[in-house]
Amino acid sequence: SIPKILPTDQTICYRCTPANKKEIVKIFKDKSPALTMAVGDGANDVNMITAADVGVGIRGKEGTEAARVADYVAGEFKFIKLLTLYYGR
Repeated sequence: SIPKILPTDQTICYRCTPANKKEIVKIFKDKSPALTMAVGDGANDVNMITAADVGVGIRGKEGTEAARVADYVAGEFKFIKLLTLYYGR
């Protein structure tokens, strides 16, 4: 179960089930007027990416499922730095 008290400015989650990832995004959307961004690289991230306002898929070793449903696609995690630092203000 996901705690309902999460910091709403930013949160990094790991070792979660796909359902947990989607639920975390929905909690943020309910508690904050800010846009949500989800970054994922595999099929287990698809629900999270589609639930977020902005979805970023990383094309790589785990396949292309995340990249297919994402709003933006990057070849590697390091390429999202500009997206998060510049456009994420």
